[in-house]
Parts: sequence; structure tokens; C-alpha cells
Amino acid sequence: MRESISLALGSLRNNKMRSFLTLLGIIVGIASVITILTLGHSLKTQASESIVSSGANDLMVSVVQRPTEEQEEAGLTSGPMPMGMPNGEYIEPTAESKFDEDDIARLKEALGDNIAGIPLGANSYFGVDLFAGENEAPYTNAQFVNMDYLELNPVTLVAGRSLTQADMDTKRPVTLLSMDQAVPLFGDPQAAVGSEIDVQAGLTSRTVLVVGVYQTEMASGPFAFNGPGSVYLPLSLEPDFNSYNSDGWNSITVRPAEGKDLGQVKALLQAHLTSMYRSDDQFMAEIQDFSAMTESFNAVLDGISAAISAIAGISLLVGGIGVMNIMLVTVTERTREIGIRKALGATRGAIRLQFVVEAMMVCLVGGILGVLIGGGLGMLGANMLGTFVFPPLSAVLLALGFSLAIGLFFGYYPANKAAKLDPIDALRYE
Repeated sequence: MRESISLALGSLRNNKMRSFLTLLGIIVGIASVITILTLGHSLKTQASESIVSSGANDLMVSVVQRPTEEQEEAGLTSGPMPMGMPNGEYIEPTAESKFDEDDIARLKEALGDNIAGIPLGANSYFGVDLFAGENEAPYTNAQFVNMDYLELNPVTLVAGRSLTQADMDTKRPVTLLSMDQAVPLFGDPQAAVGSEIDVQAGLTSRTVLVVGVYQTEMASGPFAFNGPGSVYLPLSLEPDFNSYNSDGWNSITVRPAEGKDLGQVKALLQAHLTSMYRSDDQFMAEIQDFSAMTESFNAVLDGISAAISAIAGISLLVGGIGVMNIMLVTVTERTREIGIRKALGATRGAIRLQFVVEAMMVCLVGGILGVLIGGGLGMLGANMLGTFVFPPLSAVLLALGFSLAIGLFFGYYPANKAAKLDPIDALRYE
């Protein structure tokens, strides 16, 4: 084997231009596959980070009607839902069935360190207009949040302070603005702190005090969404603007603690909710998680990458045909050498191994160069997309293995032809 590898490398050195042209098809094919898989890995990483940062690992708990016997027989797990669902008449949950602050406190106590918190505010927002004298800010969203929301979705302050638990407890009419609102209203974020603005939502308007201004984070990449930051207000002020949630919440969000198993947290939460709603004959709490959606999204990206890689892999087959063509020429050129080796006792297997190894070495060298070129292009493209990643190790190993397989497949026929040459005829060949 060592001798065959040495002969193969010597043949590559002796015919540099022909070797380069032979390698070119393999290089292009491998480089294309590695580039595409690296870009796909970058997009997948970026999409996963975007989904996770938007709360895809959160558990959504909703108050729903209990299914009737007929609905259970039909396989439905809950009763009628809003928006005109065809399985019955929807009934709005009563105040006793909705989640209140005491329910949330009991949930946090029961789940302990299994959860990072119960952020309230993600589903509590609507459009508002902001006014400071004659100045008006762009139409934006107001979010009524608790401390868990601010801790789990931290912002970068540029002036003033954030909202506090004391603001929540005392229903202080205060707000936290983004730069997108502070600049149109006051020109300078420092000037905004300590000033009053009017928050108008439909026919409801209230004067609040600006206690802080935060920097709007700008995301990058094809999956990023950038819009004006929300206006944050204490959750206790929500009834002043929105009577819909004045008696509790139809749904809440529970965020599992980092490192905790999502399924285990979900089971613990379900057990506690079952106990909470055991005596409620009409309503129950239903848990939804978005892990299946994340997995489906990743599967789609993987499928797209695989399909495009398969198309790019066609060039590998073309390169393999080129390897076979050159190996046939090599066998013809070295017919006399083959005859001498056979006359000195070389077996058919040794001759076959020599030329198969030579074909595989050609493809391996091309594969290594293709991985280097494709990895460089892929990392450059990933950096331009906004999420730098290295080429996936599995893709590199697969590409190199496939290039060796191409060499074995397309090199076997010329090698077998060389092995079957008659020694006498080969020695007479000019």
C-alpha cells in the first residue's frame, strides 16, 4: 500500500498540468458541496437563535373550555376556541378561571428552579400614539410587563433607569421608551428622562413619566426583523388602557430554566395545572410548546441544503468520469511498465491495487483542496449573512469519503484493465 501511494504521488508530480485538470472537476464538486452546507449551517444556526430569542422554547399556557363527551370521542383535546372554530360555541373564560397574580405566584413556587420565570407582557400589547407637547412619535406598541419579562428580555439603557418592582406594586404611571420614541419626542434621550408624555390608545389617554430610555437592538441576517422598540409600562397599569385583561389573563408564558429538560418541565407544569383546575367543570389549562415547529423548520432547511448539495454533487460525477478517462490514458502510457512489473512477479492484485490507489489519491487530493476552498468561501458567505460558522465536520468527512468512493468506483475499471494485460504483449508495447 505504501509503495502504491508513493507511485501515485510520483505520477501526480510528473504530470502536473494533466493532474491539475483531472483534479479540477473533483475540486469544484467538493468546494460547491462544502460551501452550500456551510451556508446552510449558518442559516440554520441563525434561524434557531432567532426562534429561541423570540421565545420558541417557552411554554404557552391557555385557559380553554373542557371538551364535551362528543368532542372527546372525536379526538378533540379541548372545547371550542375563538375565531369561529366549527366545533361548537366559544365561551369566554370567567374571572375565576383566568390566571391572576396569586395563581402565577403559586406556579412559580411549585415549579421552583425548573423555570426561569413567567414573563407577562409578550401577549399584552397594542398600538399607541405618543405625544410630548407638539411632538409626536411614530405609531408603536405598548407592552405592559412584569419584572420577569424585563429580566428575561433585558434591554441596554442609554439614559435613566428601568422599571422596578416598586413601580409595579404601586401602579406608578411611568414608562420606559426606546430611542425610536425618545428622539422624535425630545431630540435627546437625556432630556426625555424625567419628562412627561401622553400615551393614547384609542379613546383612552394617560400622562406618564419617562424614567428611562433604552437602545433598540438591531438584528442582522435574513431572519432578522427590526422595528421600532416597544413602550414598556408596568403591568399594573394595563387595566387603565385595556379592560380585556382587567380580571386576569387567558394565557401566560412559562420559560423553562436554562439546562432543564423541556419535557420534564412541561410534565411538572401540567401536573400543577391539573390540580389547579380539578374543581373547574367548564375550563382547564392547556399547554403548547413550539419545539415541534423548530424541528420542522430545521428539517426544511436541512432538506433544502441536501437538495442543493445533490445538484452540486453532479459535478463530482463529471469529475469522476474525468478521473476514469485519465486513468485509462495512464494505463495505456504505462503498458510497458506494467509488463516489466508482471515479468518480475507482480500479481494481478498488486497491479490492480496500484492503479486503484492512484485514482483514489487523485480524488483525495482534489477533495482536500475542495474542502479548503469550499470552507473558505462558506465561512466568508456565512460572515456576510451575519452568523459566522465553521464548515460542519460531518459535511467535511462526508465530502472526503465521497471523493474517495468516486476514485474507487471510477478507478476500478482502468485498474482492472491494467491487471489483465498479458505480460508478453505489454513488454512488446511501444
